[in-house]
Amino acid sequence: MLISDAQADLRRAYTDGGPGVLISGLVWLAAWIADSRSGTATGFAVLFVGGMTIYPLALLANRALLRRPAEVKGNPGGPLVVEVTAAMIAGLFAAYLFLDHAPELVMPLAAIAVGVHYFAFRTAYGDKIFWALGAIVTFVGVAAIYRFVPLPGPVTLQVAIIEILFGIGLTWRGTRR
Repeated sequence: MLISDAQADLRRAYTDGGPGVLISGLVWLAAWIADSRSGTATGFAVLFVGGMTIYPLALLANRALLRRPAEVKGNPGGPLVVEVTAAMIAGLFAAYLFLDHAPELVMPLAAIAVGVHYFAFRTAYGDKIFWALGAIVTFVGVAAIYRFVPLPGPVTLQVAIIEILFGIGLTWRGTRR
């Protein structure tokens, strides 16, 4: 299978990746609500547990709601996404380690872990928009840690808004193909 064919197949099967990004944004929104009401530990728990539901819910959205057939068996892009997700989980574990000592760093570090994982989606989907998404989410996390640019609101809400907007745009574009 040519790389371009594998990428096109994933874009078709997963509606340009939009539903997954949108669902991730909704998970970040739930984490923001939990963090605001009950603290960082609860917000992070919502983010982590909710994060485990992103793929199954995106798969359900793509297959049941958007009627997208599965990707072709043997598509090499699928394992790439799984591999980079494993690295993201390691980044989230690293963020978790800061809960007791520097809770203000937990969500920014989680944003960086999520942001950098999007860079590989450019290769999987063949779409440079994932570089932009990854760069913006990573920037939000780094800016929250170093405070070199004042950003409005908490990181969890910022990432939620960014992902929801990208998710809607990607899904809309993916349904037009």
